[in-house]
Amino acid sequence: MRLIKCLMMIFCMTFVSCGKSDNNTPFDPGWGNGADDSPVEKVSIVTYNIRHCSAYIIGDTDGPIDVSGISRSLKSLQADVVFLQEVDKNTTRSGKDLDEAAKIAELAGFPYYHFYKAQDYQGGEYGLAILSRFNLTGIEQYDLPRVEVEGTYVGYSILAKAVVSINGKRIVLATTHLATTAENRVEQMPVINEKLSSIKDLVILGGDFNATPSNSTINTLDSYGFVRSGKDKNYYTIPSNAPNREIDYICFKPGDKVQIIEHKVFGEMTISDHLPVRVTFKMI
Repeated sequence: MRLIKCLMMIFCMTFVSCGKSDNNTPFDPGWGNGADDSPVEKVSIVTYNIRHCSAYIIGDTDGPIDVSGISRSLKSLQADVVFLQEVDKNTTRSGKDLDEAAKIAELAGFPYYHFYKAQDYQGGEYGLAILSRFNLTGIEQYDLPRVEVEGTYVGYSILAKAVVSINGKRIVLATTHLATTAENRVEQMPVINEKLSSIKDLVILGGDFNATPSNSTINTLDSYGFVRSGKDKNYYTIPSNAPNREIDYICFKPGDKVQIIEHKVFGEMTISDHLPVRVTFKMI
């Protein structure tokens, strides 16, 4: 009987000890939400007008929807953050029940994403998205002015914003798709500046500006203190089969907070009518 009691005591002591072991401690992700908190030496940002994942066919007609192709392209770019324009969510043309931002994030391996609706379209939504390997906070969007232009369709433009923390530094991400008409862009640029100018942290703004570097829209962007990467030469981004102009940009404010390592347009990716732009930089 004494032997049985001793065995029971040993069992209980072992059980209590195991209950306090590291193997049974509840997982606590801490401030990093369970992500890798090791220092990031360099960061890559991509901006890509994906044409609602429709393959580009000369003549401006829609090809088949290919979310997998866009996702493979983005995965190969190994970006930390991606700005997407012309994104469909549950529209008729994209299959009614296809959330493109969610599917691309899943297939391309981005744990965080957010879709920003610019307008209702074909029973679903149409807009922008930000994908990230860093947690996205501070999600906001702002409507940009829309001026009717006789004889021209004018879409709905927004400014999409999110915040990430990299190496303990707060970075504001912003993307947009400006109107094709100068009458609208001249109204939209001041609103973008208004929403971003008071931010003291590093701001990264990218997207489809529908304006070439010599256009007044880009001159205005420069005058607001945004520093564009890739100003050293022409980086044509459209049309993807034979690019002849640059309308997709990534820029920083203040520019002295970053060191640009590379600005590259990927000319072999022709699933959209635009080519993706990737900028790699170090934070200073």
